[in-house]
Amino acid sequence: MNMEHFPFAVRLLGFAPHEADDVADLLRRAPVQGPRYFCLSAHSLQEPDLLIVNGDEIKALAALAALSSGDLRPALIVGASELDVPYPCVGRPLAADALHVELAQLVGRRADALADLTAAGVAPPAERRLRERLDFDLTDPSEYEALRRNGTRGAVLVVGRNAALSAHLARLLLRYRIPVEWAGSEAAAIALCVARPVSVVLLNTSLEGVDAYRLCAALKNAGGPLTPAVVLLVAPPFIYDAERARAAGAEGLLDKPVADHHLRAVLKKLMGIA
Repeated sequence: MNMEHFPFAVRLLGFAPHEADDVADLLRRAPVQGPRYFCLSAHSLQEPDLLIVNGDEIKALAALAALSSGDLRPALIVGASELDVPYPCVGRPLAADALHVELAQLVGRRADALADLTAAGVAPPAERRLRERLDFDLTDPSEYEALRRNGTRGAVLVVGRNAALSAHLARLLLRYRIPVEWAGSEAAAIALCVARPVSVVLLNTSLEGVDAYRLCAALKNAGGPLTPAVVLLVAPPFIYDAERARAAGAEGLLDKPVADHHLRAVLKKLMGIA
């Protein structure tokens, strides 16, 4: 069993807000020696590693059929479902020990499934697409050159307090030949989007003195070579306002910390080819 060590992203399906908060609290109380977890926000663009589903909600169970990928994206049912579902279940009232035992088993199954794919030379299933996207697995240099000549790709711009994330992302995307820029202020971010093509902006909401929604709208309307997709990078105590984000033109959010494979997955969705 080759278990990953980053926090696992969990999507909750079918829970009322108060119960979702209770589940999230239990996830934060994971045993020190076991896997760690965090719940994705409702508007997060990030793909989940695991799914926890309210077994009393038929709509949630129906959604699960489209979201689960077997052992690659395993699911846990909370409560006794009236349907015969092929997923492990944990009863109510939900206890922390029972929850974490079941989740650890799912994490182990996920790691084994990914290891089997790697050993067989098979790529994991593709993420659900929001639009036509750039193939990040291109190996023919002529295809890269054609894409570059067509001008369909701009840079990824990281807006934040320092250049640490942009430097990391530049290393992560080096083999894909995607330029990465950094801006430490509102004015610098707008100026960069005006001066050169930017496809995606990752806007860190912890940047002091900056209204993330106002800056998002300004970047969308900067009038540069491209209109960028803007994603908010969110961590407490920032509270995501879905209505303001939608009005500003934001694509959605990513909960921090974001694992490398989730960053790549989101960029695959957003960096489409016209």
